[in-house]
Amino acid sequence: MHSQKNRQRIDYLLDTYLEKGLVFRNYSMVTVKSYRFTWKVILKLSKAEYLDELTTECLEDVFYQGRKERQWSSTTLHSYFAKTNPFLKWCVKQGYLSCNPLDRVEKPRLKTRLPRKLSETEAELVLETSYHMKYSYRYERFRNRAIIACMLLAGLRKSETINLRMRDVDFDTSSLFINQGKGGKDRNIPMCSRLKGILLSYIAERKRLNRQSVYFFTGVNEKRKFGNQAIKILMHRLRKQTGLDFSSHTLRHSFATLMLEGGCDIYTLSQMMGHSKITTTTIYLQCTTKQKRKSIELHALNHN
Repeated sequence: MHSQKNRQRIDYLLDTYLEKGLVFRNYSMVTVKSYRFTWKVILKLSKAEYLDELTTECLEDVFYQGRKERQWSSTTLHSYFAKTNPFLKWCVKQGYLSCNPLDRVEKPRLKTRLPRKLSETEAELVLETSYHMKYSYRYERFRNRAIIACMLLAGLRKSETINLRMRDVDFDTSSLFINQGKGGKDRNIPMCSRLKGILLSYIAERKRLNRQSVYFFTGVNEKRKFGNQAIKILMHRLRKQTGLDFSSHTLRHSFATLMLEGGCDIYTLSQMMGHSKITTTTIYLQCTTKQKRKSIELHALNHN
């Protein structure tokens, strides 16, 4: 006979967990949306409605279906683990489960993949193309170059770029303030002289049009913030124009690699990227071919 506690409906408990996550764990709405989508898929594949139906065997079958029938990669499967586990751990802590059924489900070994990046020449091409592409409005030319520059020259994430506000850009101190970035962390990023010049050109265009929006980047219609879909369209156009395969996140990876190749130390880069752990930043050390070439020349026998 099942206890009343573990006969709770999963969807009800998930709502409670996510509501508390917003309040106590500083979950962003993006995180909440991602968790909901993950559990929607799991409940669809498992056909489970109540918590006690989520056995180890049930979850193993869900992930088996995902790998075999839905062709999930090992990275996708790890993502499902990562978004499923916190809720189940919370259920154990609250006494709804005696143990976490996911603990006994074996995870596949992840393939080691280096972050995709653009070379210095490719990055320059993307930045220049963002300005010289054909546009219907002059404003788009300055705005789109400024958006790409924020990613390539300051390492901003897509969400951080579109949420940037006028007050977050300080030309006096030459810095960008990222308000509640990933993980709910604030950070300041210094502007290099080139980025500052590009943003000042954009600001001049904003002033010419007398734009008053609190958001730094807006659509052609000032009432609309430049959003996620608009970024996707911009990236699609740039890929088509340059013939390069990249995403907005590739630009952030390219920033990190180019900073290291230019001589930036790993600690400073970690702070600018907003990484919680410096080990996250060290993966970019594997991508710096130019740095490796410089280092190999230091071999003692190379000077004999």
